[in-house]
Formats: sequence, structure tokens, C-alpha cells
Amino acid sequence: METQLQSCYFTKKGPSLVTLFGYATKSVPGLEINGLGKYGKAIKEKIVFVTRTRSLQIPLKRFVLNVEITDDMGDLESSSVKWLEYPLLLHYWYLAGLLPISKLDNCLAVGSLTPSGLIEEPLNSSVVNLCDEHELHLIASTAVEGPRGVIDGKDLFGSITQLEFKGLRNAN
Repeated sequence: METQLQSCYFTKKGPSLVTLFGYATKSVPGLEINGLGKYGKAIKEKIVFVTRTRSLQIPLKRFVLNVEITDDMGDLESSSVKWLEYPLLLHYWYLAGLLPISKLDNCLAVGSLTPSGLIEEPLNSSVVNLCDEHELHLIASTAVEGPRGVIDGKDLFGSITQLEFKGLRNAN
């Protein structure tokens, strides 16, 4: 199984579209995150921890998640990379078959994740405009309107308890 999901990386010029793509194969089980350099391992461990503390049954497969960050976005910074945590979790759980959605290819999600399961979403007009410009559905759990509709993250994660969502209105 393979899929892709859009997210955004916040630069000084505003949010830039980032493509997350990944797949699951019958190989040595595990989770691998590529494209984030030194930040990838910490995000992977956080995702594994959040998954394990909720006793979620993940199939014994190799899950590979990739982040395509272009050179024109500059050096990776933790203040921007953290907003990819929620989409990476969403991507992983989708590939594991835990989420009731048929595809993510035309969706955008952005947010950070804490080990306790708090998801903070930095939603503002520039993120909504990015969705409109690229004809994407926004996955969000805060009261926000998207031009192509909003997929409620709370509904998407409905069967997975102990996740809390918090909107951040004035994010970069």
C-alpha cells in the first residue's frame, strides 16, 4: 500500500507546500522517516510512543514515510519541522489501516504532536489559501472553513481515543 499527503513547512515567506509520501511492505517490521535529517528519529520515536500508549495494533510491516523538502525552503528548523508531526502520524496510521478514509492524496494536514496526544494545529488564512490554490481538502479539528471542505480530524480519529486537538490561530 502507498499514499501521499500534503502538509506545509513554514518559512519566513509563509507556508510552503510539502509532499509526504510513503508505503508499507512485507519486510522487516518497523517505521522509517526519511527527509528530515536529525529531526526524523525524534519524530519517529514520538509517533511510536503515542501509538504504543494507545495499545494500537499495527500490522507487522515495514512503513516508510518520506518528506520532500526542497532546497529553496532553506535549512530545516525545529520550529517548522514540528508542524509535520501530526501529518506523519496521520500518514502512518492510514498505512496501518487504522483510519476510516479511502485516500489522502488530495488532503492537507498540519500540526504538532505531544507525547500525551495533544495535537496543535496552526491554522490561519494562509494555510486555507494553500488548500484552495492546490485544490486540497483540509484535515482539521478546529472551527475553520476550507474552500473544498474540511475533514474533521476528530471524526477521523474517532475510534482512537485519547487524542486532544487544539487550534492555534496566529501561527506563522
